[in-house]
Amino acid sequence: MMMKMTLRKSRLVVAVAVVFILSGCASTGSTTASASGNNQTAYQQHVNLAKQYIGLNKRDLARLHLNKAEQLHTKSDIKELSQLYNGYALLYQIELETDLTETYFLKALDSDPSDSVARYNFAAFLFNQERFAESLEQITRVSKDLNYPRRPQAFYIAGLAQKKLEDSVAAVHSFERAIELSPRFNLAYLEVAKAYFEQQRYLLARDAVGYYIALSGDTAESLWLLARIEFKMGNAQAVSTSGDRLNTLFADSEEAGRYRALVQ
Repeated sequence: MMMKMTLRKSRLVVAVAVVFILSGCASTGSTTASASGNNQTAYQQHVNLAKQYIGLNKRDLARLHLNKAEQLHTKSDIKELSQLYNGYALLYQIELETDLTETYFLKALDSDPSDSVARYNFAAFLFNQERFAESLEQITRVSKDLNYPRRPQAFYIAGLAQKKLEDSVAAVHSFERAIELSPRFNLAYLEVAKAYFEQQRYLLARDAVGYYIALSGDTAESLWLLARIEFKMGNAQAVSTSGDRLNTLFADSEEAGRYRALVQ
């Protein structure tokens, strides 16, 4: 019921990722530093450029701008070092330098414990390292930052960690909070549907997977989950309908194979 009300009240919010024209940005960063003499402005520009290049996996350019930022940084401003260290941590992460990644995330948070961006990235890193309890500790702190724009995603990661730690009640709560904060957050619907299914709350599970499909379209995972929900509820026709869609759209998928085994 909560999700139905939330979905009706929600408005379509489209998050637009603005990709800078990197050649133009790089030129602007260099000239601004010399023209204005404002080291702090130049520092921030180099950090931002480094993040852009990290996103494009252009590691040499990212490292170049991080090094320039480090040279320009005002040593007395310890707090803003967290942005630089976060940048280095992200760079080392894509280079698979695990120890250095953790070292620089910790340096970032030591510089500025209130930096939710660095803490969010650190929590995601810990999750990928299968250090779920540590990830949950970090992401829980992020979720309490009411001004952090990725708060719904923080609750989602918290739910994933709680699920790995076999705390299904807490995981459901986290996924529900993610949906309350961002009613069009499709992945949260799928995860809460799976959690409801495991708790044998089949009506809620069916509603949740229905919302996921409405937002994302059919996927092998969602159709297989829907077929199992209907099977548990004894709805043979609905099982067949979901299964036919699964076999038609994703015939070679593992989920389709499982469905065929289920109904044999």
